Amino acid sequence: MNDTVTPTPAPDAPQNLDNTLYAAIDLGSNSFHMIIAREVHGQMQVVDKHKEMVRLRAGLDEEGKLSEKAFVQAIECLQRFGQLINNIPTQNVRAVGTNTLRNAKNSREFLKEARKALGHSIQIIAGQEEARLIYLGVAHGMPNNDEQRLVMDIGGGSTEYIIGKHFDHHHLTSTEMGCVSITQTYFPHDIVSSFTMQQAISACRQTLRPHRVKLKKLGWDIAIGASGTIKSIGQILEQNGWWDNGITLNGLYKLRDALILAGHADALQLEGLKDDRRPVLSGGLAVLIATFEELGIKQMQVSANALREGLIFDTLGRLFSDDVREISVNAMQQWMRVDVQQANHVAQTALALYKQAHNSWQLRNSEYDYRKLLTWAAKLHECGIAISYKRYRHHSAYLIAQAEMAGFDQQEKQMLSIMLLNHRGKFIAEAYDVIDTERDKLLYLTVLLRLAVRIHRGRDFEEIEPTLYIEDNNQIHLEFEDNWLEQHPLTRLDLEVEAKRLEAAGFKLTFV
Repeated sequence: MNDTVTPTPAPDAPQNLDNTLYAAIDLGSNSFHMIIAREVHGQMQVVDKHKEMVRLRAGLDEEGKLSEKAFVQAIECLQRFGQLINNIPTQNVRAVGTNTLRNAKNSREFLKEARKALGHSIQIIAGQEEARLIYLGVAHGMPNNDEQRLVMDIGGGSTEYIIGKHFDHHHLTSTEMGCVSITQTYFPHDIVSSFTMQQAISACRQTLRPHRVKLKKLGWDIAIGASGTIKSIGQILEQNGWWDNGITLNGLYKLRDALILAGHADALQLEGLKDDRRPVLSGGLAVLIATFEELGIKQMQVSANALREGLIFDTLGRLFSDDVREISVNAMQQWMRVDVQQANHVAQTALALYKQAHNSWQLRNSEYDYRKLLTWAAKLHECGIAISYKRYRHHSAYLIAQAEMAGFDQQEKQMLSIMLLNHRGKFIAEAYDVIDTERDKLLYLTVLLRLAVRIHRGRDFEEIEPTLYIEDNNQIHLEFEDNWLEQHPLTRLDLEVEAKRLEAAGFKLTFV
């Protein structure tokens, strides 16, 4: 971007933080949403909401980059968001980017400026993670009965479909179609005709068709729509008498016909149609009609909850109960037949070293739980062996970078992948170049993982907790008790090799 883009950083957080408040921010392709809530007896009590129509997807240029106008508008919006959450602890704030930020060529540059403006890091989440969080939010707003649910959410660049029951999902699907992308492709200048509408509906049906068999085989007792597009269409249908205890295909056809008759979204005069929804109404309606036709939906209810509410409940889960990321790591271990006993011993020693190093290396950053990242890396470092022992660290890194792991955002998977790539052998220094603010700390975590892996190469399952001394950040000294190294000559040799590896990375390792 040009030098004219100079976002004002969010003000420094005050000392009087309110630990009872939680914030979730959804940087969608069409609009940015924020919800602030308080946890009261296990329930979420909303205390503030704020939404701005940023239209990020519409700001992509021909090269797939955010235009300067879209870039600046988004940053200015995040500055305003930052003011509202200035008194909320960092660990209580979750901000995520979805389809457009997943695909924008300059998203990394945007995220650096966005973090300054908001005062918090922004996580890019994959389509399936987006779907999981949407379902979590919707489920918490529904009666906890035995009904199987189909949950649908139309975003600006993608549409998610989830089958689940209670708070558990059974199937997640994210498709590359949304209210903004379909409008841009089939309704340029917002002009609508019978022909263009049918073209758009047919294209959406083709996009959904590969998922139809799986969704219909799982089945559902109730269909639920979430987020702005479906809520807006539902409101229009209800206020114009086209609502039959929910959204129906007949009601959607009536809205379609009215839109075609008007010929242009701006010319459509209907009760319940808000001006900020006009630019994306045609595309959103095409996606919804295609879904009803392709899946044979008879009726759809509208949920007040969506992704941002799911983020709040997921944050509460991380802080007070089950962290779904732990479940994902355990599932990956089982899938790749990891030697769990070996992995746990490496993790135990790595954490013992972490406890001694975290003050010297300032491994305290509430945006990332370094202790958990190190533990997960230790538990997953050998997963690539299931493919081949040769170059298995490369296989491990690739698996974690590419796998759909519930709860993990792209940055967390990227950090884990880099650690796994460098947990042994020669340091691949350029792997850290994709990391901005966390680069040095990720390097420190990698060093701790490497030492733990070396110490447990013998797979003898001893509980080993050497004393670790750090001087001037890059000078590391290990001391083992009771002449332990004399009894383990292979480990001594390995540490001598490791000292040379670390020297190439700028560290000096000594040991006795």
